[in-house]
Amino acid sequence: MHRCFFSCVILMLVFWGRIYMLELVVFDVDGLMLDTESVWKEAFDKAGNKYGISDLGDTLFPLLIGKRLEDEQELLDRLLPSDIQDQVLNVWRHMGLSSLEKEVPVKPGLNEILDFLEQHHIKMAVATTTRRELTEERLKRVGVYDRFDYVLCGDEVTNRKPDPEIYLSVLKKMNTKAENALVLEDSGVGVEAAYRAGIDCIQVPDIIAPTDVQKKQTVYTAKDLIEAKDYIKEYRV
Repeated sequence: MHRCFFSCVILMLVFWGRIYMLELVVFDVDGLMLDTESVWKEAFDKAGNKYGISDLGDTLFPLLIGKRLEDEQELLDRLLPSDIQDQVLNVWRHMGLSSLEKEVPVKPGLNEILDFLEQHHIKMAVATTTRRELTEERLKRVGVYDRFDYVLCGDEVTNRKPDPEIYLSVLKKMNTKAENALVLEDSGVGVEAAYRAGIDCIQVPDIIAPTDVQKKQTVYTAKDLIEAKDYIKEYRV
């Protein structure tokens, strides 16, 4: 009996001697659950080519991911000629939205990790900077919206990531302490937001490779959601 008790205690000792039970996993959406970033990247290439600018998907798009609106505009002003900036962006948005209306690609391992968390009775939430209308529509189209206990979107908070507001709001709504939660993020701004909220984070990089700073702000870097699930199974459940 005593041996069983101590074994249970040991299973709860993870990461620098902290003791906690995993109660909640919070997911980002674009680039983590849905493969939308590749769609927007391709749309940037096509829009740029239309106006004689090559490789915008590789040069400009990665710089815009996760940026604040004012920072986005500064980059656009610096890297896109002013006389065609509006035209390029309009074509980009049209192409990207048209592609996503036809199909919303899902990242490998999404349903597997959701199944795993449900089987272990771990609550699941969404925290995304994308606005409610698009988030809800896309998650419903791929059949996962109703699997989440709570969804919080970018137009429902004051401050965008990397501000921790959205993650702190999810914790409050779900009545969960930071040490009992885990975040899954693909972007650097999302990683920073989770870190500033005091929540452990697994990064699943998408288009941009993680920096040394981001690696220090996360507990693990996974190549995909399947590897993230395996890590949770090994260390957090």
